[in-house]
Amino acid sequence: GFPEEFIDNKNAVTAVHLKAHPSTRGIVQLTGSHPQDLLNIQKLHFQAENGPKDIADLREAIKHSRAVMQSLTILPFVDEEIFPGPQVQTDDDIDAHIYEHIFGHHACCTNAIGADSDPFAVLDGDFKVRGVNNLRVVDASSWPNVPGWFICTLTYMMSEKAADVIISGAQDGPQ
Repeated sequence: GFPEEFIDNKNAVTAVHLKAHPSTRGIVQLTGSHPQDLLNIQKLHFQAENGPKDIADLREAIKHSRAVMQSLTILPFVDEEIFPGPQVQTDDDIDAHIYEHIFGHHACCTNAIGADSDPFAVLDGDFKVRGVNNLRVVDASSWPNVPGWFICTLTYMMSEKAADVIISGAQDGPQ
């Protein structure tokens, strides 16, 4: 996150770097069939096979943002770079900054919805968790991939669809 000591009442320009479709993902696994069973959660912070590719992409995004901030259009309005700061210049410095500070604030794509034939599909088409009794998941974790930049509207749409599925199932009786 952004260090508190840099927050004040100055005018600021912020560049946000988002890798909407990262190559590396963590793991969330069930440890049993009861909804209260503990989960096995492994974040794999850039440690999976394609982690270096994700770091390289974010490094290039930071370099691009710096170039934009140095453009003649914006430069007159920028006094200084605060974060990561002018001390972070080499590729190794930028990579270390990314590893230390970059995070994902949307817990997405950890239990994808999908076809019965998809080995990575945790949820069926009715939002039910395969292998667990009486548990549905209706949130951003059920997407196979992040569907866009801002996920609120998409989450609302999915929730409406899930409500229709749940109400329809209740009207049909126990399954």
